[in-house]
Amino acid sequence: MKIVHLYKDFDPPVHGGIERHVALMCAYQREWAEVEALTCSRSWRTRRLQRDGVWVTEVGEWGRFQSAPVSPAYPWRMRRLRADVLVAHAPNPTMELGYLLARPRGALVVRYHSDVVRQAAAMRLYGPIQMHFLRKAAMILPTSDRYAATSPVLQAVRDACRAVPLGIRTEEFAAPSPDAVDRVRRSHGGSFVFFAGRHRYYKGLDVLVRAARAVNAAVVIAGDGPERPRIEALARELEAPVTFTGTLSQSELVAHLHACELFVFPSIARSEAFGMALLEAHACGKPAVATALGTGVEFANLDGETGRNVPPGDPDALAGAVNALLADGALRARMGAFAKERVERDFHARTVARREFELYCEAAGRA
Repeated sequence: MKIVHLYKDFDPPVHGGIERHVALMCAYQREWAEVEALTCSRSWRTRRLQRDGVWVTEVGEWGRFQSAPVSPAYPWRMRRLRADVLVAHAPNPTMELGYLLARPRGALVVRYHSDVVRQAAAMRLYGPIQMHFLRKAAMILPTSDRYAATSPVLQAVRDACRAVPLGIRTEEFAAPSPDAVDRVRRSHGGSFVFFAGRHRYYKGLDVLVRAARAVNAAVVIAGDGPERPRIEALARELEAPVTFTGTLSQSELVAHLHACELFVFPSIARSEAFGMALLEAHACGKPAVATALGTGVEFANLDGETGRNVPPGDPDALAGAVNALLADGALRARMGAFAKERVERDFHARTVARREFELYCEAAGRA
């Protein structure tokens, strides 16, 4: 079987959640099939090269409009593909329109990562194109049953949906040396709660900053992004006890996850479709306090089992849940142990890749 993954970018060189998922699926599915990827190059040149052992064709583009590549050659390259299964990672207007124009051979499987939330004006044009594309799919793979049930886009194609979660390489989050963990704790003055991720509008970091004054531990926020200047200014204005570390290396991130008391994930909008950072915290044996968004977040963080989920946008509820876990070390340990066992069992990237591969085979049989 030959499988081609379709998206706009690949990791490396672009580091992002969907890009990482594409790369992991390619890496593991090479055990069972011939696998490659078709992306865009972020330059006018088209090139074919190997990324971590995976052949990737990067199609030239003229630039990007609202993050979507403008690549007239992409449909032509797609038309030339000879694949048994095309795995299209959505949303991606360039790929979806290109597929409808090119009509390439092979069973179409759509890996549906999230709805388009903020671009309401663009959806008036893009929405019908996306729905026409989704109806061509032999199978659609959302990241959780809950997301499929609450997505206005997927309601019309629910019969084609089969939920498969995202995954991580849990071994990348193995405990560092005790000295490294102790150094991180000392650097933050002892006990602390931790957030790591891109600083985007939907991450709810202003809620975390407002909650910080009532949290019975230091609050540490790692990462960077367009919202960081605003969030840091808010913390200064409120005199909130928050430390901003900036971007951490992988080893620094793992040390912080093992050193913290618990992970905080205060997202406020449906743009947070799953929450990979929750899996990373769980892989380190840490419970999480997250928010109930009606998305895959509640599947990634099971309320009362791997942590707590509170209403979004509520600093008091967030601080209350964090403090309740801080006050009960035995409960944190039980939740963290179960979270680690669960993520190793159900969310390892190889397990996810195998499940996806089995569904590709089923979709190819239907086609």
